[in-house]
Amino acid sequence: MKVIDDGVIKYDRSNFSQTDPIDLVEYCDLEKWRKNLFELNLIGEYKEQAVGFGNLSQVYNYQNYHYSPYPQFVITGTQTGKYPVLDGRHYTRVLDYEISKLKIKMMGVIEASSEALTHAAIYASNNKIKVVFHIHSNQIWQGMIDDCADFTAHDIPYGTIEMARATQDCILNKSAGAFCMHGHEDGIVAYGRDLDEVGKIILNLYERYIGLKKD
Repeated sequence: MKVIDDGVIKYDRSNFSQTDPIDLVEYCDLEKWRKNLFELNLIGEYKEQAVGFGNLSQVYNYQNYHYSPYPQFVITGTQTGKYPVLDGRHYTRVLDYEISKLKIKMMGVIEASSEALTHAAIYASNNKIKVVFHIHSNQIWQGMIDDCADFTAHDIPYGTIEMARATQDCILNKSAGAFCMHGHEDGIVAYGRDLDEVGKIILNLYERYIGLKKD
């Protein structure tokens, strides 16, 4: 059986405010891409272990809720990978964060994805980056490793301060691209300036390593 370390929240959960479902306008464009990736099984659930995988986020201005010097964003909630369609109960607002202390301030019906700290680190590293997609695919992951694509080291687990820092080092000054996580089996992250740019990066990886989607 594959050992899965996904879905375990490692950040400080004490700054979560439970609220009503968030508004459709905040996540509707993100949800369109999530549906596409779910259909390709790049977001989903490891059924044997009942552990979800994959998460998406987009920068969104929440200064009316809480002032932060860092980019704020909306992100899929923890353990939502199994659902083919998400609504306002499954997305979370990330209002602030302190990466060095694993702290995230968030609000919604559900807590943020266990990978939220990685998303935060990417946004904090380059203000041109507005979208982050984290998907899972063993074929794409292994293909990227074989092709020596950008990566985070095998001894760095997801959801940690070390992963956040490694992510920032991996991106450097790039505003769009993708990398694989050697220490997070099947994990791939794409980032860019808008939803379509990041979505196309993922689809290009899918086509290269898996093949065209069959209708």
